[in-house]
Amino acid sequence: MHTNEIAANMLSAVVKDLDAVESKATATIEMILFRSAGIADHTSVLDEIAMWAQRGAAARDAKTFLIDKFTQPEKVEDEK
Repeated sequence: MHTNEIAANMLSAVVKDLDAVESKATATIEMILFRSAGIADHTSVLDEIAMWAQRGAAARDAKTFLIDKFTQPEKVEDEK
């Protein structure tokens, strides 16, 4: 396997992991907000929402940073 392929695979794995963190944060917040049956078990609902929002935002920011810094946009040929 070529070094560039390894780097691309590693970057892809990290981005997928960050996608999963963002999805987990979104799902957890949705569950807290829209499935009120479970709220009685949580004494600090607002703190939990803020914590998951921070985790999701951090994952999204990290993913955007990695993609912006370590991938190149595809070149589009000019139409003639």
